[in-house]
Amino acid sequence: MKKTILFTFLLSFTINLSIKAWWDPGHLVTAMIAYENLTPEAKKQVDALTKQLQRDYPYVNHFITTGPWPDDLKAEGVRTFDTWHYTNIPLNTNRLALADAPVIDIIWAINQMDKVLGTKTAKPVDKARHLAFLVHLVGDIHQPLHSTSVHDNERPGGNIGGNAFRLKGEWRNLHALWDDGCGYLTELNDINPYGKDKKALSKKEIKRIKKFSKKLMEDFPKSHFENGPYNTRQLDPDFWALESHKYAVEYGYRGTNEVKDDGYKKWIRPNSEPSELYLKNGQEVVKERLALAGYRLAEMLNATFGKKE
Repeated sequence: MKKTILFTFLLSFTINLSIKAWWDPGHLVTAMIAYENLTPEAKKQVDALTKQLQRDYPYVNHFITTGPWPDDLKAEGVRTFDTWHYTNIPLNTNRLALADAPVIDIIWAINQMDKVLGTKTAKPVDKARHLAFLVHLVGDIHQPLHSTSVHDNERPGGNIGGNAFRLKGEWRNLHALWDDGCGYLTELNDINPYGKDKKALSKKEIKRIKKFSKKLMEDFPKSHFENGPYNTRQLDPDFWALESHKYAVEYGYRGTNEVKDDGYKKWIRPNSEPSELYLKNGQEVVKERLALAGYRLAEMLNATFGKKE
């Protein structure tokens, strides 16, 4: 009974937080990488579905703008889908008794979106919304802090994906730091900044996202992933979550923030400020995750909508 009450409280607390992954720039970049890797037929079909969504949301004027759209619903007070955006694989070194995780999480949601997009009976308007959620959620699940919650004696119910891991300096908490790509995505934060009314992307802004994404694809081409365990053909969201969990532990919660003269490494701690070393290491992870998310999303959409080239 106590576990049920605790879980209900934490779920309520989570729903009332603005939990967003990558903010707009990360979703725009992931979607652009996917778009650039679509077959002509897949691109034609996702463009048509984007226009369906644009009828109700005029600012959704390009496929890449479907990525941030599910977070825009939160800003409008639509919180029905909050648990779709994450899965909390526990980091529980104290072996505390934990409440059961929600069944309706990001892994469940990605599988559902994929199923609907593959049906012949769903109406275009419904497919358009499911497409936008799929674009968004594939981005979310590759953001390491959307995979993991730390449980300890201070917060036995979990730290809400790092939202309760407070930081000093530019970023208010660990989750926000990774949403901003550990600083890698900061230069794009002027595009539809958080807290302001959404506007359709200008041609100049779309060009900026495309240029940024092209550079990322040059640094991390598809061939970069082919011989590793995390390749572009791995399309199981359960596996993606485990990948992100590994990175969240190794580079997020246990990321090296300082190296002492004797070689001793100090992890980042709550209420500390992320160091240049921490940010540098985090950005390398972020770049790989953004690129891989884009390539994998393209694989999914090509399988659903595209003809084999």
